[in-house]
Amino acid sequence: MRTSAIEFLDAAGIEYTVKPHNRDVYTCEDAARERGVRLSQIVKCMVGRDPTGGLHVMLLPGDKTLKLRKARRAAGGRRIELVPREELEVQFGATVGAISPVQFVGRAAIYMDATVLREEFVDISSGEPDAGVELRARDLLRVLGATECDIVSDKERRQGATSS
Repeated sequence: MRTSAIEFLDAAGIEYTVKPHNRDVYTCEDAARERGVRLSQIVKCMVGRDPTGGLHVMLLPGDKTLKLRKARRAAGGRRIELVPREELEVQFGATVGAISPVQFVGRAAIYMDATVLREEFVDISSGEPDAGVELRARDLLRVLGATECDIVSDKERRQGATSS
């Protein structure tokens, strides 16, 4: 299988494992089941835009919820609104539910919630709904040039900190 995400990781010299699915998946829950991992290992990729047109990609574990107010703070106070599904598909060629963060390297500011790094290995989309890619969380942070920050709901963060 060759996708732009896999080619990017190859070019960057990142070790990874491709995890083909038995069927196309478009949710974190389905991806976790297909890949045999915990939901917390699936990296959700959400794309936003600020009023100047700048793109912002927010990465968080599949079991967490994005807090836009915090994403705005991480972006230096810029107002960020999520890009509508139709626009992601038409303008960026991204399949909602199968967006790989590497599709936006060099085109967006990328923010990774610190809770992603609680897992040694995480799974991102290959950019296609028929497979995922597993790699080290720290390698993902580095190869994306992402900013580590706090962008998830506090309620979930506290629950995640007390349960194992």
